[in-house]
Amino acid sequence: MEDSTGIRIAVFSAKEYDKQYMQEALSLPELSDVSVSFDFFVDKLSSSTAILARNHDAVCIYLNDEVNAEVANLLYDEGVKVIALRSRSYNYVNLNALAGRIRVIRIPEYNSHAIAEFSIALLQALNRKIYKAYARSREGNFSLDGLVGGDIYGKTVGIIGAGRIGRNVAEIYAGFGAKVLLNDMNQDEVFAQKIGADYVNLEELFKKADYITLHCPLTQETRHIINSNSLALMKNDVVIVNTCREELFDSKVVCDALVSGRIRGVALDIFREYDQNLFRNLDENSVLDEGVSKISQLPNVVLTYHQAYLTENNMRHIMTTTLKNIVAVLKGEETADEVSAVPKS
Repeated sequence: MEDSTGIRIAVFSAKEYDKQYMQEALSLPELSDVSVSFDFFVDKLSSSTAILARNHDAVCIYLNDEVNAEVANLLYDEGVKVIALRSRSYNYVNLNALAGRIRVIRIPEYNSHAIAEFSIALLQALNRKIYKAYARSREGNFSLDGLVGGDIYGKTVGIIGAGRIGRNVAEIYAGFGAKVLLNDMNQDEVFAQKIGADYVNLEELFKKADYITLHCPLTQETRHIINSNSLALMKNDVVIVNTCREELFDSKVVCDALVSGRIRGVALDIFREYDQNLFRNLDENSVLDEGVSKISQLPNVVLTYHQAYLTENNMRHIMTTTLKNIVAVLKGEETADEVSAVPKS
């Protein structure tokens, strides 16, 4: 780290909220002896924009930025020492191309409460038809016809993935007076007993749940965990919530089930064309993928776009963690939030 010039950070895919909370993070007491400056670029990082990282010690990126082998070489040639990810996921980064040349750090955890609360807000928006009532009232239509919703109290909620987020979701639903069913490879019976939940296999969960909410990682085992076979086991009026990865769904099968009325509804915070559309404001002339266009127009779907993490507390956590890690690495210190390539066997 060159103390004479301070630390320069190039922030790609920068939004106004990124600027706000990253500038706010500069007031951290731990950084009082460090000079840090930012250059914010709305462009995503790619082979054509990597030159913008020239004369910067670090680049800060997000999910739609590209760090393939070509970009890795370009950043190294420009003298970049650190790549800081404003995310937990790092599957969009070629770690092998960076190994031994540029260090990579990430956010180890989001605020799990923020995501848990949002997933329940999605269910309620769909379940109580709040989105329909809002649209009507904006047009001066205050009729209640077609707005009969469902209760949570006394119903059964199936939670697939009972990690930090899933457990937070379970506690909230238990507080609503729902029966909670949990499915996870790692079973915490003390937690389950505390909230009156039960661990069950997937078949039992699919058969008994009135609402199913997904909080599991994407693995070979969980890819298309919602498919024709699992849907066949579910109740006809089931509602499914997914704030994780679109690939947990067999999209065509789920879309067909929605159109036919086989399931009552789906609430999503992620869907197909994730990489292409992430954070874009599409104009009226833009054309979405046919599957996205179809599902987004269905009356039994509530759709948001990677918004579950987006709270004030979470943004402060992300930016302060990111900035502290960048400074630590440039000072030659170790951080538990560094990621590296997995050695090849």
